[in-house]
Amino acid sequence: MKRRIVLWVFLVCLLLGPADAGARPLIERGKGRTVAITFDDGPRPGYVEPLLDILREKGVRATFFVVGRYAVLYPELVRAMADGGHVVANHTYYHNNLTALPRENVYREWRLCSEAIESILGEKPRFARPPGGQYNAFVVDQAAAEGLRIVLWTNNPGDYNDSLGAPELTGKVLAKAAPGDILLLHVGVGPTIGALPGIIDGYRRKGFSFVTVEDIAR
Repeated sequence: MKRRIVLWVFLVCLLLGPADAGARPLIERGKGRTVAITFDDGPRPGYVEPLLDILREKGVRATFFVVGRYAVLYPELVRAMADGGHVVANHTYYHNNLTALPRENVYREWRLCSEAIESILGEKPRFARPPGGQYNAFVVDQAAAEGLRIVLWTNNPGDYNDSLGAPELTGKVLAKAAPGDILLLHVGVGPTIGALPGIIDGYRRKGFSFVTVEDIAR
C-alpha cells in the first residue's frame, strides 16, 4: 500500500512538474517565419494615431503594451487600438522597475493596469510586459495571479533612445530579423513612425508573415 502511494505521488509530480515551474511560461519567441510587432509605453496622443494608420494601410495587426495611467488619460486611443484588431496588453500602471519595488506593490502594478484596461474595453488583458524587461520569479508569479502571461522580445533596436533616424532604425531592425521575431518598438518616438512602413515591407520581402502575441500563445 505504501509503495502504491509513493508511486502515485511520483506520477502526479511528474505530470505537474516542479511546483515553481508555473503553468504559464514566458513567451520569449514566436513560431516559424513570423514576426510579432509590439509597442510599449502607449497610449500617447500624436504618436498612436499615425502608427494605427500605417498598420491599417499595411494590413498588419500588432500588440500594444499600455501603461495604465496613460490608458486612463486617453481611453479613446486604447479603444482605437482594439477597434483596429490589435491586442491591448498590460505594461503596469506606473511603469516602475518591478524588481525594485516592495513586494506588496508589484501585484498592484499589474492589477491596476488590468483594471484600467478592463474599464475601457470591458475585458482584462491576457498578456503583460514588465518595464525594461526587468523581472524575477516573484514578478512572474504575481502576473500569473492576475491572469497575465509575460511576453519578452527577440529584436530590440533601441528606438527609445531616439538617436537614430527612420532609415537607420529600419536597417537596424531588418539586419537582425530572425524567424519567430518579437519586435520591441515604443510609442512616443518620432523616428519609429517613419521607420514602421519600411520595417513591415522589409520583413515581407524576407518572407515573414505578421502575428500578434495571441497567435503565438495558441
